[in-house]
Amino acid sequence: MECTLNPILTEFLTSSKITDLCFNRHDEIYLDQGRGFEKFPNPELIFHSETEYRNFVLEEISKSGKVWDAKLPFLDTVFFGTHRAHVAFPPLAQHGISLSLRKLPTRSKLTHQEAQLKAAQRWSESGVGFALLVEAIGKKETIIFAGATGSGKTTLLNDLVSFIPSYERIITLEDTAELCPQHEHWLSLLSRTSNADGIGEVKLRDLVKQTLRMKPDRILVGECRGDEVIDLLQALNTGHRGTLSTIHANSAKEAIKRLELLAMIAARGTIPATLMKELIANGIQKIVFLSERKIETIIQIEGFERDLIFSRAIFQPEKV
Repeated sequence: MECTLNPILTEFLTSSKITDLCFNRHDEIYLDQGRGFEKFPNPELIFHSETEYRNFVLEEISKSGKVWDAKLPFLDTVFFGTHRAHVAFPPLAQHGISLSLRKLPTRSKLTHQEAQLKAAQRWSESGVGFALLVEAIGKKETIIFAGATGSGKTTLLNDLVSFIPSYERIITLEDTAELCPQHEHWLSLLSRTSNADGIGEVKLRDLVKQTLRMKPDRILVGECRGDEVIDLLQALNTGHRGTLSTIHANSAKEAIKRLELLAMIAARGTIPATLMKELIANGIQKIVFLSERKIETIIQIEGFERDLIFSRAIFQPEKV
């Protein structure tokens, strides 16, 4: 962490309790300590003016290796090496520069066994569900983790990686570096946006294609949300089992529908919808839905027949 940062901001960024820090503008700041967003009552103690806040944002963008100009009003990057950052600039952000920071998982020096123990403790409230997922990891099943932002998808994915045998080769594909698995043989690839001249873009879809030539035992995709879905489904149906990924959805069932939609958009009519569903049914074994950092539902995809994907819930704790 930079020593020149405002001490209060430094305290927020280094706190183990604060997961998200959002600046709607220089004088409106919200924190999330696991109880939902709470407004910070004294924002003037961090930034005294809009100019000071703007200079801070632009300086950190530059340090992260990214460039901002009027052609790129939104920006995704990593600040301080510890936080995923999303920046929205005026006039699209009408009240000033919007900055959203989320703490990234950190790679600790735990042994394989210590990482497994810590993961089991973290998900102890979902004991049976977590045990089912550990078993699925051992069987090299492909699992999709669904839920809203902040539901715990990435955390659960990271924790389950510690149960992958150490001799397996893992490659992670992301837009922003969030995955930080506790594993010995891990390689990380990041996509890249084009520059102001529209040159140099590398999409997740490109990374999926390249990864298949890198002899991965497991592929981890940070989030399924674009054209990469179609290439990933084809990979899952040609021997690349054990893939883990996340998707935004309101339920496990809706995650299947969203995968179908993303794949159909990516295929642009070149692949029949029936075949697309069959690729999903054959390539994915489990979908996990999370809410408030708890495993809510696990469904097992059991097959495909007559244009329908068949699935059943294998974990769904009763709600009190």
